[in-house]
Amino acid sequence: MDNKLEIFSFQHILAAGATNCVSTRKGGVSTGVYESMNLGRNSGDDPTNIQRNYEILREGLFDTGRLVFSQQTHSTNIVAVYSDTGELTDVDGLVTDVEGIVLTTYFADCVPLFFYDPICGVIGNAHAGWRGCAENMAGKMVDKMVEHYCCKPSNILAGIGPSISAKHFEVDADVADKFKNTLPFSEEFVYNSQDVHGKFHIDLWKICRESLILAGLRPENIEIAGLCTYENRDLFFSHRRDGLPRGSMVGMISL
Repeated sequence: MDNKLEIFSFQHILAAGATNCVSTRKGGVSTGVYESMNLGRNSGDDPTNIQRNYEILREGLFDTGRLVFSQQTHSTNIVAVYSDTGELTDVDGLVTDVEGIVLTTYFADCVPLFFYDPICGVIGNAHAGWRGCAENMAGKMVDKMVEHYCCKPSNILAGIGPSISAKHFEVDADVADKFKNTLPFSEEFVYNSQDVHGKFHIDLWKICRESLILAGLRPENIEIAGLCTYENRDLFFSHRRDGLPRGSMVGMISL
């Protein structure tokens, strides 16, 4: 595997003033199933390799930033961050208006959601697995920014990061029904499988986008990365494809 560091960034958020990235599996020092840019701190990888990977990734991007991590539980719990609090437990969404704090979340198929209001100077970072998507994590992040920081949804920029595509996210009827029941509009983005009777494919990207629009964001302020973690083996770790043990990517954003 080419060991040159590669990252993905939302350019519309970057141009507006918020540094952001989703890591790939390229550019680190880990080996074996963790090759090479593994950033999962509880993955079972050698801690010295993980530490070195963070150093490599942060160089030139978040050199002086103070990382705040989320210990994710596939919830829609969102916390406003005011200082370097290390790792927050039972949290899947982070927001802050404090410069120098790097909001950090982990991914390996789930959807990274980035938010930036350049008028109020507020950023957000959320981990949305299928449960989070079904329970409107995208919309709840917007609500948090509005309620806590008086943001206007029309000013918020959002990014829907690399994650599993509809083609590879095949589920049973109970999961499909969860989406239809909690987000009625999502029925448009739940498709009967052409391969297996009783299976469905769900487009998490479009569901998150629609959730953001319903929360008041302008469609032109939303970008979808369009990169499938399952398909792109050389670029991304994938829980559905690889199982455990495996590495993890991170999403980071900072003012």
